[in-house]
Amino acid sequence: MKRLIVLLIILAGGLAAAAFVVPSNAASVDGVSISQQQVDSDLHAIAGSADYQCFLNAEEAVGSDGEATLPSLSGGVTIGEAGSHPTVTAAFAANYLETAISHQVVFSLAEARHLRITSDALAAARQEITVQTNGILSEVTGSKFACTSGGEALTAKEVLASMPSSFVDANARFDATVNVLEEDLAGVGSSEGDFQRYYANHAADFDKACFTVGDYTTETEAQAAVAQVSSGTPFSTVVASASGGQSSGKCYILSGVAASLPAGTNLESLPLNTVSSPIADGSSYLLLEITSRTPTPYAAARSDVQSAVQNAGAAKAGKAIDAAEKSANVTVDSRYGQWKAASAEVLPPSSPAAVDVLNPSVNGVGTATSSVSSTGQSS
Repeated sequence: MKRLIVLLIILAGGLAAAAFVVPSNAASVDGVSISQQQVDSDLHAIAGSADYQCFLNAEEAVGSDGEATLPSLSGGVTIGEAGSHPTVTAAFAANYLETAISHQVVFSLAEARHLRITSDALAAARQEITVQTNGILSEVTGSKFACTSGGEALTAKEVLASMPSSFVDANARFDATVNVLEEDLAGVGSSEGDFQRYYANHAADFDKACFTVGDYTTETEAQAAVAQVSSGTPFSTVVASASGGQSSGKCYILSGVAASLPAGTNLESLPLNTVSSPIADGSSYLLLEITSRTPTPYAAARSDVQSAVQNAGAAKAGKAIDAAEKSANVTVDSRYGQWKAASAEVLPPSSPAAVDVLNPSVNGVGTATSSVSSTGQSS
């Protein structure tokens, strides 16, 4: 399955107040401005949505196998008479701006290659965001990262509805642009004719394959199962007699399963009724046997064909984006931080000036809500 496209990558640091009164541009990328007004609006929306913050934490936990979490955004104060304007951390703001810069780099790359984002591509990207968000929420169900409201698990619809529609639309545009860039760099293209030609040249990759699957805790256990099969025991019998985590009889489009496995697995070339070598899958090891393959008509395989094309171009797109970020002419307002071209990141200021802090009298040292020292760190 296609890799997840992170909606927002925000790895905030220590609590340093960073809600700014700044000039109109927060940054520029090769002459294209990123407005302070839009950055401030987005940060305000994120800080005001507990549901979206929970999703971001869940996404970070899934991406790091539970090793990392985003810092809490609590401790903000109510500003102004017309509503709340929570403060956020300096590192949070800097990393959000870094994400916005990365998005603009992608838009510029697509424009330079004369790529067009169609309404169909945008609609597909919106659907993709919903599917991916639900996938993240499902993965953390029952864990300490689970997202709930009123005792019920949150859905993508609820999480995305907690954010402005313009925010979701902007992320859909980014996802759609990445997709089109991957399709182009795969050497295929994004038209229906392009996808049909790719299918014609790779039709067997889109067979519906039925599997017997063994899931093992250690590689040694998986190798022992392979040895049993080599000795003449049917793999289905080996799977049925093993303890825990086995399944059989599942059928999927072959290319989707292959894309979800580590590079070099070469599942498409695995002969029928032959057990694979152990395949690392997180903390466990899989053994797969394809028991049947049935051709899939193009109409039924259409979405899988497009995903396969994007997967084929993903590595090239990643390298192109990385190179473009490091070579781009980026300027950042100093109140957000400094641009470090070598690593393509925004380094937050270590000591924000008092004028850059919303309501400094409330956020001063010793307040009960959010005490911030003169060095810009929470105390």
